[in-house]
Amino acid sequence: MPVLFVSNSGPHGDFLFALISDSLPFRWEKAEIGKQRHCLRHYQAIVIDGRQMAFNSGPNSFFSYCKNVEHPKVLIINSPAKLPNHIADSLKKKRFQLVCDVTSDPDHLIKKLANALQSPATLLEEDNQTAALLTRREQEILTQVTTGKPNRVIASNLYLSEHTVKNHIYNIFRKIGAKNRSQASNWARTHLQVEQI
Repeated sequence: MPVLFVSNSGPHGDFLFALISDSLPFRWEKAEIGKQRHCLRHYQAIVIDGRQMAFNSGPNSFFSYCKNVEHPKVLIINSPAKLPNHIADSLKKKRFQLVCDVTSDPDHLIKKLANALQSPATLLEEDNQTAALLTRREQEILTQVTTGKPNRVIASNLYLSEHTVKNHIYNIFRKIGAKNRSQASNWARTHLQVEQI
């Protein structure tokens, strides 16, 4: 699953996105603040650059934007250095992580962001989110794939056409990042409930 980087438009946001996406080995996507509010569950994490919001419109506006973001893993970088306590507490109640403030140098920012993205909580949430992204039918088909059955047999067992099974398997591979049946089977053993496999 990709990580979404959210920033204001302009050279600072573009530079920071290039720096982060080149330095950290994740799939990255970029959105402008206020433009991406739907489909957030399809991302491993949301990284919000608070620098321009802090300088352009103050901490209250920054909080107004952040409180509308619904995702289990939101990391805020370049937050205002003197973020009022009531705003910081409200963000923490929503389980947002304040990774670093505007006084951090780029190396420190990259190191802190890498740690936050790779924390066990992030990996667990990513696993739960990805499993939740698979439809019930995709989970049934993946369970059949895990047993080593070919598409023809899976189609017969689930009363589907072979073409439909092939489409579901393609979607499963895309969603979980698998390249073949073996990788998909290994993923299923790790991420799906035991009774499903």
